[in-house]
Amino acid sequence: MAKSKGSSVVSRIASGSPPSDYLTGGETVKWQGKPAAIYILGRGLLLTAFSLIYLTCMALYNADRANLLAIGIAVFVCILMIPTERRIGLIGGLAGIAIAVWAVLDKSGIGWYWFLIPLAFAILTLFGNYIYLSRVMFVITDRRVLTRYGIFTLHYADIGVDKIQNVTVMEPWYERIFGFGDIYFATAGEKGGIDYESPGIKLMTGGAVSWENVGKPFEVVKVASAIIHPGATPVMIVNQPMPQMTPANAQDRLKELDELMQKGLISKQEYEEKRKQILERL
Repeated sequence: MAKSKGSSVVSRIASGSPPSDYLTGGETVKWQGKPAAIYILGRGLLLTAFSLIYLTCMALYNADRANLLAIGIAVFVCILMIPTERRIGLIGGLAGIAIAVWAVLDKSGIGWYWFLIPLAFAILTLFGNYIYLSRVMFVITDRRVLTRYGIFTLHYADIGVDKIQNVTVMEPWYERIFGFGDIYFATAGEKGGIDYESPGIKLMTGGAVSWENVGKPFEVVKVASAIIHPGATPVMIVNQPMPQMTPANAQDRLKELDELMQKGLISKQEYEEKRKQILERL
């Protein structure tokens, strides 16, 4: 069944216009992608898991106020929330710790609904990250590098391939495990509308736009490099055999080697290795 015009408009509003809407005449898309979903959505899912553990532990403590292990685990998972998500995770984690302290100090007990606050922040993070992932767009065309991101307000910017000076990949160990990394497009330009504080899209000092958490980053760099440096051919390095030595040259080299050995300038092992190399070149 064909989609109605109204549903099509709603879809475009929810996820942003498709890449084709940003192309000029004759321009073609060479690569299109997004940040790795496991990283973007994973933080919200992890916060949700921590929040459910917190809710369970606080409920157990509310039922048995002598259960100090439950309150200890609840505070611990709140501490784990803070580095998991630098904004909402920080707020949710600190709120959970404050509620746990309140529950311990208030001898009469507090309402169980207060324990839902960290979970509410976790669900908010998960929903926001889902919307962000549906709207973000990384595109390489034969003319430009296009970037779009945002939740409520969509930000858009493009860089002409003639403005890009080099492309760099950085793979921290925790990203390399999952096969993704950060790609930096170094330019000589200014910020040009890119919000350097937004997750997933940054503009580094000196004019380097970065795409964070991109899957298979080296394959993306190959595509970008082919566009930025058209006509370039890969350089092949071939192991060339060492040229042969004449008996006279070999004799002189062996004599020099003996003198170095007698003066103690090289070890016995080094002497034997060099002597073997000289004899092999005869």
